[in-house]
Amino acid sequence: MILHGSSISPFVRKIMLALAYKGITYELQPLNPYVEKELAQKRHPLGKVPVLEVDQHSIMDSTVIAHFLDDQYPVPPLYPGDAITRAKIRWLEEYAGTRLTSLIGGVLFYQKILRGKMLGKEVDEEAVEQCLEHHLPRAIQYLEEQLPEQGYIGDHMSMAEISLWSVMRSGWMAGLRFSHYPMLENYLARIEQEPWVANLVGEEDHELSGFYCPPVVLGTIK
Repeated sequence: MILHGSSISPFVRKIMLALAYKGITYELQPLNPYVEKELAQKRHPLGKVPVLEVDQHSIMDSTVIAHFLDDQYPVPPLYPGDAITRAKIRWLEEYAGTRLTSLIGGVLFYQKILRGKMLGKEVDEEAVEQCLEHHLPRAIQYLEEQLPEQGYIGDHMSMAEISLWSVMRSGWMAGLRFSHYPMLENYLARIEQEPWVANLVGEEDHELSGFYCPPVVLGTIK
């Protein structure tokens, strides 16, 4: 089993955590679609990551891969609980991969780390300011209203936690802090206490800490 991509992508990070959660051994084949565009196009028709290669079959899209892993390795499940619980897990996975990723990954991480730190290009400070002051507080306020005071969305860790933490980790690298959102802050801290999540944090800190940005505390809705 080969995973093509890099943990710098929240979608690849999500699958790395899903594999670790299930205790599945795999080989990570580094692939940065921003730099290796031609190779990425060969792996994925849209030039995206992750791509999971299994027995000469390519499985694409992080959500599709997650469902494949649950079909192939059902214990422990990534989508546990009854139908209502699983629906909520899937919705928060979708919310993480669309709304939150468009703001945290598409604006903050892209501008502050990818352009500013890695490529040495000019940062669109206006876009960053608009994201932090207007768009992201509303998105985070909604998310916090969906979270449990204790524990996880289901009876145990699920794709909701893995997906949300994966994109929030990108935000953390870009300096994003949530002290004004204690429910979310505690929720993310609970996830990071899981040993297999902590292991990934250590690996990323070792490789990427030189690109991390100074902390910025996200404000509340104005």
